[in-house]
Amino acid sequence: MEQVAVLAIFIPLIAGMAGNTGTQSLAVAVRGIATGDYGKQGKFRLLLREATTGLITGSVCGLLIVIIIFIWKGQLFLGILVGISILATLTVATLSGSVIPIFMDKMKIDPAVASGPFITTINDIISILIYFGIATTFMQYLI
Repeated sequence: MEQVAVLAIFIPLIAGMAGNTGTQSLAVAVRGIATGDYGKQGKFRLLLREATTGLITGSVCGLLIVIIIFIWKGQLFLGILVGISILATLTVATLSGSVIPIFMDKMKIDPAVASGPFITTINDIISILIYFGIATTFMQYLI
């Protein structure tokens, strides 16, 4: 029971990091849309660049959290579980942070005004679903 309860400690970390990376990605996308930097091909490059940013940031943060949890709790698998969750969450968050403003702009809605609440809500929901989905899949290794 203690192993499962320890998962709750990392919910704010995962959701917070997803929110931060999604908001940063949103700022980059909105700026590019406002300045006209992104044509049709540019928007695809934006998505690719933000996905790469999410993968790199997620990998670095995920590896750091694996090391921290292993040192703190002495549990490598818990660290790997949280690390993989962070990697997946940050990748999805950066993509959603780019896709939503592009979609809003296509719908003729000002992405600077309307994107923030969508990014926050979507990233919170998706990050928790990813985290508990991975945890549920590998629950047998935690108990």
